[in-house]
Amino acid sequence: MSDPVIELVKLENGDIALRHSDDPEQQLVTISFSSQVKEMLQFDQMEVARAMVEAGMDSFRDIQVQRIKEVEAAVEAGRLH
Repeated sequence: MSDPVIELVKLENGDIALRHSDDPEQQLVTISFSSQVKEMLQFDQMEVARAMVEAGMDSFRDIQVQRIKEVEAAVEAGRLH
């Protein structure tokens, strides 16, 4: 069995959603731009949404790496068993 593909799609209501391709009814993240921002972005909405998701994933990875380093440092210092 293969891993589900995560996709970024534009919903019928104009929102942009990140979801598993095998479960299109359940969004993992939904981005909703105001009408003012939609007008400003026009055809670039998907690219901006993609950049927002990528930035969020990068931040999450950085946070996890930092937590691992903190736990490793605590173990080395004998503060965590």
